[in-house]
Amino acid sequence: MIIKKRTKPIKLFKFEALFRRLDLDHPKRQIASETYAKNIAGYRGERSLDFPLSFLPEQKYHIFHDLRLYDGAHYFQIDCLLLSSNFMIIIEVKNITGTLIFDSTFNQLIRINDNKDERAFSSPIIQVNRHVEQLQKWLAFYKYPSIPIEPLVIIGNDKSVIKSTEKEKSHTLSQFVLPFYVLPEKIKELEVRHTNHLLTKESHHNLSLQLQLQHHPLKFNILQHFQISESDLIKGIQCTNCKLYSMHRTFGTWACSRCMTTSKDAHIQALHDYYLLIGNTINNRQMNDFLHINSPHITKHLLNSLCSKTIGTNKGRKYELTFNFE
Repeated sequence: MIIKKRTKPIKLFKFEALFRRLDLDHPKRQIASETYAKNIAGYRGERSLDFPLSFLPEQKYHIFHDLRLYDGAHYFQIDCLLLSSNFMIIIEVKNITGTLIFDSTFNQLIRINDNKDERAFSSPIIQVNRHVEQLQKWLAFYKYPSIPIEPLVIIGNDKSVIKSTEKEKSHTLSQFVLPFYVLPEKIKELEVRHTNHLLTKESHHNLSLQLQLQHHPLKFNILQHFQISESDLIKGIQCTNCKLYSMHRTFGTWACSRCMTTSKDAHIQALHDYYLLIGNTINNRQMNDFLHINSPHITKHLLNSLCSKTIGTNKGRKYELTFNFE
């Protein structure tokens, strides 16, 4: 059963908010776009697991997507973790197109694309084996019994060609690296290898609960990451029709001065963007500035209608924004 489901990472929502609020010719837009493309490809690659994992017996496996744990010294992110009473599987997903050559001499993954251009990536095999060591350390810290952990690297694109630089090591490579669609068969092979029940039903449940409780979501300040100033952002409320930031408040509704489109809740998207790019608390002055509202009365009314929790009093009052992004 899926214990921690996969959701669209909040990081991707932050990129999308940034692109809404950043000029097309901004000097940081290109590198942000390239980084976003890599992240969205990774997310799509992880989604390629959904179909093969659907063949697993629900009660036998507990499945955790995007699990981030702390081993006492470092945080480590696991794309997918499978927990049974006999063994665990750590899955590292790579969604890279082209011919993928695993170089065991220099511990690199080399990608050759359709244009014959070569690019080197760090070895996902090294990465997933490091995660095995970190998870073993994590289990020992919480005093769980030693349980076998199998590392797998799954290629999420079925058009990718997987190769090894050394023919005699190709068989060894195939034990670690495989296309997503053969995952159910690989898990059956591992089940034959691991027949001892090491976790009772109770300890299986407790370990599953502890993994959930110890998940630490990654905090990502996108403006800080790309060294973009808040003053670089486009302010105002974006028209739902023409996409210009040209909406103003008229008789309890928002109206676009360009195309005359009206909306009752166009300000919500603007507050989403503020939340994603700047922070989860906002005061009247910040809202007036970001949404280009000239009336303190309107600002106070909108914030009171959206925010149930406030911090501070009088001029120091801030409103806590809460949104669910999935």
